[in-house]
Amino acid sequence: MNLIELSSHNILTSFSYSSVVNITGFSLIDSEGDILHTHCYAIDTLLVLQSVKKYTDNEFFFVGGYYKDTCSTNITGKNTYPVIGRMDSLGNISSMYYYILNGPDCSMLAGDLEVTSDRSVVTWGRNARFFVLKADSTGAPVWAKRFSGNGGFQFIKELPSGDLLAGINMGTAGAVVARMDADGDFLWCKSYIRPKGMVHDAVIESDDSFIILGVTDSTTAHAFTPLPSTFQPKLFMMKLNGDGEVQWCRGYDSAPNHWHTPRASRIAKTSDGNHAVLATLGHPGYNFFYRPFLMKADLNGDTLWTRSVGANGYDYYTQDLLASSDGGILFSGIVWGNLPQMWIGALYIFKTDSLGHFSCSEQVHPVQVLDLFPTDSSFVLTSVDGAVALPAFVNDTICDPIATYDACIATTVPDYVRARKPRVYPNPNTGRFTVEFPDPLMAESYYSVYDALGRLLY
Repeated sequence: MNLIELSSHNILTSFSYSSVVNITGFSLIDSEGDILHTHCYAIDTLLVLQSVKKYTDNEFFFVGGYYKDTCSTNITGKNTYPVIGRMDSLGNISSMYYYILNGPDCSMLAGDLEVTSDRSVVTWGRNARFFVLKADSTGAPVWAKRFSGNGGFQFIKELPSGDLLAGINMGTAGAVVARMDADGDFLWCKSYIRPKGMVHDAVIESDDSFIILGVTDSTTAHAFTPLPSTFQPKLFMMKLNGDGEVQWCRGYDSAPNHWHTPRASRIAKTSDGNHAVLATLGHPGYNFFYRPFLMKADLNGDTLWTRSVGANGYDYYTQDLLASSDGGILFSGIVWGNLPQMWIGALYIFKTDSLGHFSCSEQVHPVQVLDLFPTDSSFVLTSVDGAVALPAFVNDTICDPIATYDACIATTVPDYVRARKPRVYPNPNTGRFTVEFPDPLMAESYYSVYDALGRLLY
């Protein structure tokens, strides 16, 4: 559910829909939130796309899982290998490889990626899939490391020097930040908030300054079991220097709602040099998601404004954050509520104006800002190294048009809205195409043609 802004101000995101078969894919969306183009792939050997990142306006890298070979220790009976692919802005895949890492584990789904300045790709597993892999621009593995223990990477960011900054959540070691060189060797590795602290995201200020975002406590409590009074997590922003030493740390108390810690928070630098922070508020007293929380903070972690958004009768969690070039802030996520088929959730994208205001359903949710004083503790991680790359294959498929709803109209929308959406095929094409209307047109209609860079032609 990445949000990627192109120079045309269109947005690339991983939206796709099918009522019949398992599919994965992405959509190109204009600056008003209307879908311009969707490209879909069959989920057979290729599993759901986990993350897409931009290198240029017409070159994107993606990662996910590749379902192949038998494995007796996996509940599915199959191996899940990390996969890295390259595509253009219309979804045409030019190359794709899956990777067999050294070691016994056979569930190695790639969860996210970083595209480095030399067009290499660094990818890693989320949660308990504790590995990291670097491949060059041709897909050849440069290095790969698989770690033992109860841990997993949450982010990896390239520093101006070419080093890598990594965030790791480690069992009782809590929130961990590490610096690696371009060859994947650790320069330092430090734990900060123990035992249940978690890191989520980071922004790179310079080679000697970065902001880390996370929570001070976490829980795996069931959604319908009341949380204990001792569970009082704080969202935190922590500034580190290039050696991992804490410069300052601010905590944010969201009472009466707890932070919904199973969903990662996000941070992004805004066009004015400050920071936008996105998190998910929980229902008071329960480990269940409730509403998006958006905050703008200055370079010292002090709040400039705080917002929440959401309609009564709906529950939301957040996914990705984008500080738009026009000063607005976009974020994506899932909402449950009174819409067709919402028992499986609906995708959403919200956008604020340059002052952080929403067009509707804006809520007041102030936070209390506290000074925190985490201490760091160094430790060592050991790995099994090496990986082999093999060609991977994908099948394009037809997916249903995506029904778009106005989130400001919090009422049930009948299914016939979806049925009236037209199909355009083939798409992309060389100049000839068919527009198919399942129902008679009830109003004057038009079409627009875009090139591979998302620029409007006519």
